[in-house]
Amino acid sequence: MRPGQHHVESLDAFRGLTIAGMILVNNPGTWDAVYSPLVHQDWNGCTFADVVFPFFIVILGVALPFALARRKRSGQELHSVYVRIVRRAVLLFAFGFILNLVAAQFSWTVVRIPGVLQRIALVYLVAAPITLHTSPRVRAFIALALVAVHTFVLRFEPLTPRATIAAAIDHAVFGKHLLVPLFDPEGLLGTLSSVASALIGTVAGDWLRSEASNRRHAVGLFAGGAALTIAGWLWSITLPLNKPLWTGSYAVFTSGLGLIALAICYVTIDVANVRGWARPFVWLGVNPLAVYFLAELVSHVFDLTTIKTTLYWGLLRPATHRLSDPAASLLFAVITVAVWTTIAGAMYRRGVRVQV
Repeated sequence: MRPGQHHVESLDAFRGLTIAGMILVNNPGTWDAVYSPLVHQDWNGCTFADVVFPFFIVILGVALPFALARRKRSGQELHSVYVRIVRRAVLLFAFGFILNLVAAQFSWTVVRIPGVLQRIALVYLVAAPITLHTSPRVRAFIALALVAVHTFVLRFEPLTPRATIAAAIDHAVFGKHLLVPLFDPEGLLGTLSSVASALIGTVAGDWLRSEASNRRHAVGLFAGGAALTIAGWLWSITLPLNKPLWTGSYAVFTSGLGLIALAICYVTIDVANVRGWARPFVWLGVNPLAVYFLAELVSHVFDLTTIKTTLYWGLLRPATHRLSDPAASLLFAVITVAVWTTIAGAMYRRGVRVQV
């Protein structure tokens, strides 16, 4: 890849794969029958469901050097870049809050304040300026420092649900406006290590923009990802993998897995030019947050009405009576992903690009 190049199709495909994974995990036919890999761990541990969100954070970081390079190349002034960063972060946070408000049936007294889009907004707000003004080496050091600070702070309390510094911070700042009493899995403290995940991604992004050959790019991504995965796994012996806290081991482990997955996409799409399989994911990947927002909004509306009950229990389940309950529940989620992929494809063909 040339250093002046500002787009890698495998980034779109991997981002789309991640969004597809997030929609799949969030939309089973019934939560009473879900295969264990598609369920988040209550506390320590890591399933497939627990890696899709950090994958998106990593890919956000990978894309940042490309996006900021486009701004510089277009001659955009620094203050305009900052205005765009702040505007995007505010919009993302607002859209996330809207989702929570709908889920709470517009009750201001119980609405949750943190959330997935809110976490993405805060990570972007912090990581983008750091990427704009520092080198990859400095960013790697900052990521290490953030993980170290996060780990140090957690050591002041036992790592048990609702009995951590993270829980105390969330309760002090948000009161009862959390996913569960006293604690939120997208709370404030975890933003530190989430930013570290994004900064690891920015280092990979600059590596992809370097003058190295495609082969070296791929080897570098895979080697770096493997090293991080092993380091995170070894660290988990003393500091458990924990998504609700976004522990340092979890940040390092999932970032490594994310870079390995990106390396596979990069080799397949941008090096070997095997692109047909990835087209639906590219559709999702060019409008990822718009599709995710709409999918979550529709899901909340379905949950608050009888629509989902009718679609699943009234139509799909009787037609799939030979399937096991988890298989039928998964089929509903797969159909949901297919529907949103089709919508994303229509947006793509019409040139619709939602910039949030």
